[in-house]
Amino acid sequence: MSNTDAMVPTESSIAQRTRFAVLSAIGLLIAGLIAWRASDGITTGDVVLVVVLTLPVLFALPRLMRGHRRTYAWMTLAVTPFLIVALTEAVANPAQRIWAGICLMLAFVLFVLLIAYLRVTRPLAKA
Repeated sequence: MSNTDAMVPTESSIAQRTRFAVLSAIGLLIAGLIAWRASDGITTGDVVLVVVLTLPVLFALPRLMRGHRRTYAWMTLAVTPFLIVALTEAVANPAQRIWAGICLMLAFVLFVLLIAYLRVTRPLAKA
């Protein structure tokens, strides 16, 4: 083992589990959004909505899988449109409240998991 290999920090098991939870929440959120929009039949507007909401998430996915902290940080902002759409539908459309509630819950869980990953992986302060 070279001296440089010993200096490379390894990711803790908590960080690995949190990263797996984030990736799972992303998959569930996208699946929930697609199932919700397809529940009454797919329209062009539904396709556009799904693409617009998921494009930033899909763009970030490779860097999330590698554990880049900056990507986790800006992904907290990419979750906001999911929250807004789900909250608006939950309030304005009584027929879609269950689906909107599910997506709202998943988006909130994803937001919390992103913050948790950032807290678990933050660099230690120099004393």
